[in-house]
Amino acid sequence: MTAAVLGAPPARAEPVDTAIAAAARAWQQAMGDRAPSATFSFTDDERFDWAYTPGYRKGVPIRDMTPPQRAAAAALMRSTLSAPGVAKAEAIMALEAVLAGVEGSSLDYRDPEKYFVSVFGVPGRHPWGWRLEGHHLSVNVTVAAPGAVSLTPVFLGTNPAEIPGGPRKGERVQRDEYVLALRLARSLNEAQRARTLLRERSLGNVVAGPGRGDALATPEGLPADALSPPQQALLTDLIRTYVGLARDEIGRPYMDLVRAGWADTRIAWAGPMAEGRAFYYRIHGPRILIEFDNSQGGGNHIHSLWRDPANDFGRDDLHRHYKGTPEVHGHRP
Repeated sequence: MTAAVLGAPPARAEPVDTAIAAAARAWQQAMGDRAPSATFSFTDDERFDWAYTPGYRKGVPIRDMTPPQRAAAAALMRSTLSAPGVAKAEAIMALEAVLAGVEGSSLDYRDPEKYFVSVFGVPGRHPWGWRLEGHHLSVNVTVAAPGAVSLTPVFLGTNPAEIPGGPRKGERVQRDEYVLALRLARSLNEAQRARTLLRERSLGNVVAGPGRGDALATPEGLPADALSPPQQALLTDLIRTYVGLARDEIGRPYMDLVRAGWADTRIAWAGPMAEGRAFYYRIHGPRILIEFDNSQGGGNHIHSLWRDPANDFGRDDLHRHYKGTPEVHGHRP
């Protein structure tokens, strides 16, 4: 008889950090003697050397992996990212081929498989982490302790933001980040808009990029709790567009932390609140920093960030881990 027939309780789901560690070990095993070239000490400065520009990274690029190794890398992505998150990451990679056609560059430079996997420390031996990175994509995973998984900083970019021609004409990989923000902006009344607007023109790029995690110390703009309930629901949906990159076991407790700081969370805007124009927005609170800039390429080239001001690279989790406090277990993004 099965356990269900006998009335036994269903088996508990595997903890997300255990699943991530198992997937990382499986990828290293698949890589064989190439694994050391993509493995670094957890304390290596390379862990913080993230970027979103085109070029080579330390680690192993997908294009140099065999089919079994690629399958293991895909499983590692699925262990950490949600299904929509995996789809978005893969769509950003695939956009390199579109960009090559738009600008007439080579597929060696705009290579959809020039995305690198790196591991920091020993998977399952806390703390440890892993990274997926290439042009317009950087996901930095830190597992400080059991139940303590951080994905930030995360960079997502798309160029072109809206594909201008060909069989994929009109497609937007970052559609929700764009459409929901404009919907929220258009819902603002005159007084709300005055408090939200930083300046009349877009900033031209994200501010808190690599090496600038502390560049935005103080939230600016309209308080989230000054929005009406429908507007707050729309803002929450916009935030979930970014946090939804992560598996629900990671994103759900993180959203609880964002909501706990809601009264101190601000939304700010720069540039026109209009489709097809260059604009920038920011959502900033104690546990959330989202930046979105759509200035380059005539307003058709997106750079976006999701950072955790308290816990980028698992900083707060690691502090608790090294102090040995029990709060680190199960209550962190």
